[in-house]
Order: sequence, then structure tokens, then C-alpha cells
Amino acid sequence: MPNDTETKLTAARAALIMEKPFLGALVLRLPLIEGNPNWCRTAATDARGFYYNRAYIDGLNFEQTKFVLAHEALHCALTHFARRKHRHKRRWDVACDFAINPLLVADGLTPPPGALLSPRFRGMAAEEIYPCIREDTKEETLDQHLYDDASDASGRRPPTPGGAPPPTGSGAPPPAAPVGPERDQLQTQWQQRLAGAAQAAAQTGKLS
Repeated sequence: MPNDTETKLTAARAALIMEKPFLGALVLRLPLIEGNPNWCRTAATDARGFYYNRAYIDGLNFEQTKFVLAHEALHCALTHFARRKHRHKRRWDVACDFAINPLLVADGLTPPPGALLSPRFRGMAAEEIYPCIREDTKEETLDQHLYDDASDASGRRPPTPGGAPPPTGSGAPPPAAPVGPERDQLQTQWQQRLAGAAQAAAQTGKLS
């Protein structure tokens, strides 16, 4: 039976589908999975699911919850997990947040405390923002980007066949980042989902 946190997330997802069908269609592709608070401090995605810290979601209001859901979905839809290439992971992660958050704010969503926002990066892609991020940046992303792990830390789960998110629970480690054929498959899937969501939203007249 859903708990209050899951009910809140489900209701926020439903609101996005009704109010902003483009974002809602993307969010709907990410199963809601409670993450272990030992590694999931806020919210996270591995391009397979939406992981959340119960206490963090409980501390957000409804509008901020919608923002966080859409934030994770856009990371996936814009295939940030496949675009880093040679770039330093921390700087890339920060650049990706600076690229996504202004889009969501412009679409009328309310960011939670700590969201990275800067008017100088408005309208820029992550690749354009990346050179502007200091190598020793102390800036923190809103979420955790589990889709692009820079190291093979011991204790991580192996990639899950078929792209299904691994089960989580008390004591469970974070999922491994998708690599190789799975990452390529996810990239294709999210590109198709992005196009499909845009087409569906345009047909309803609600594509921003």
C-alpha cells in the first residue's frame, strides 16, 4: 500500500501529466524507487528509475516535488548519461544542472532550495556551460547522477539486464551506471521518448 511519500510523488507526477504533458510523459517513464539514505541524499536517477530520499521529498512542497521529478526526467531525456565523453564528471554534472534548471523555471516550475541557477547560462547546453565551471568547483548538484559513474566502486550492483532498475531497500548499494550496450540502448530509448513526448504535447497544444 502506498505510503504518504509515494502518494505525494504519484500525485505530483499526475499533475505534471495534466498540466505539462511533455514533462509528464517523460516522468512517467521513470519508476519511483525509494533509495537507501546512506547514498541517496535527495533524489537520483540512473536513466532507469527515479530514486528518492523519503525525508527529502517529505520536506518539499508539492510544487517543488514536481520540479524534482521533471529535473530527473530531463537528465535522461537529454541523454546526459551519454554525452560526458572526456569531461570531468563533477564539472559535467554541475553543467548539466545549470542547463536543465532554467528550462524548468521558464516552464513555470518551482525549484527547491539548492537548485543551481544562473542567468548567464540561460539557453546554453551543458557542453557550452562546462568550460565556465571551475575545475575545483564546490557547487553541488540538486540530485545524484547515478547514470554516469566515473569509477567502479566496490559493492555496486552489476548492470541490470533489459534496463530494469534494480531493487533497493535498507542497506542496498546504489545501482551501477549503465555501460556499453545497455547505455546505447537507453540513449536510443530516451531519444525516442523525447520525440514522442514532444509530439504528443504539441497535439494537445501544451508544448512550451
